[in-house]
Amino acid sequence: MKLLSCLILAAVGGSAFAQAPVVIPPEAVRRGEPAFALLAPLGPGRSAGDYSAVVRYADGSSSPAYTGFRAPAPASDGGRDVEAAGPSAAYAPVRAATFLFSAPIEAALGEASIVVFDRDGQAVSGARFTVADRAFSRQDLRLDAALTSLRVDPDPRKTEQAKRYQALLATADPSAVFLDSGFMRPVASERRTTLFGLRRRYLYADGGVDVTTHNGIDYGSPTGSEVVAAGSGRVVMAEDRIVTGKTVVVEHLPGAFTIYMHLDSIAVSEGDLVTRGDPLGAVGMTGLATGPHLHWEFRVRGVACDPEALVGLDKIPSIRTMVPAIEGG
Repeated sequence: MKLLSCLILAAVGGSAFAQAPVVIPPEAVRRGEPAFALLAPLGPGRSAGDYSAVVRYADGSSSPAYTGFRAPAPASDGGRDVEAAGPSAAYAPVRAATFLFSAPIEAALGEASIVVFDRDGQAVSGARFTVADRAFSRQDLRLDAALTSLRVDPDPRKTEQAKRYQALLATADPSAVFLDSGFMRPVASERRTTLFGLRRRYLYADGGVDVTTHNGIDYGSPTGSEVVAAGSGRVVMAEDRIVTGKTVVVEHLPGAFTIYMHLDSIAVSEGDLVTRGDPLGAVGMTGLATGPHLHWEFRVRGVACDPEALVGLDKIPSIRTMVPAIEGG
């Protein structure tokens, strides 16, 4: 977090802290990748949660509103005991609001802007950055009759699960500030059977075809292999679902969730607080799966982004030095 302080001070200068807030985005964000922006200084009597940020893309489309938060102490700087402290935003080197946002896989290329609003809905600062391109690969996946039925046949329970899942990923709890380090990979295996952003064609047993985008990373691993939390957070879902099988969802920051699908078993319950590396369950092939693997996703306000873009960062955040995500091409 000392690096974060230097970034803010260098970017806006000491004199700016007595004047209007300044938002600092990265210079560029690739499609499908997360990024951090900072706002400093905060207005008198204002907290980080009083601010929200919206990204506007070159085609005129806008993102959901991203909730500001005050960054917690990093684990390398003493950190905090998540079990004892729970959600906390007590630490920050300067009075600044941090925003985690993501560029959708299909985001319009070129100049974009981020605009920050206060709790009264007034725009307080804005800045421009570039959305850069990224290559994604393609895949054909044949499904047998049983998996075809699981995917295409109507089922009221499947519909209810999907609606509840999407509603959960659209939420943003301002008090949910847990992440104090970069992510670790949730399994020991580095064998990726399907990459993030891949354009997938489902070839159904009845001859039908459906085209989707793969919103996570699949790690091929034997059934029973341990799955751990990628970072500190709170479990907000732990249940057996029809399509995704045994599934765990962990909230790390307001509106930022990692998802772990197709598990053979679940070792946590909704409401549990976890730290990076804590067991969540075991690899399996429950739900719509053609073999044992972990499907791992990272969503920010419902928008899928590459979880490996945050693997290996030793501080949260470092807005100028993001580890490049693995290319899908």
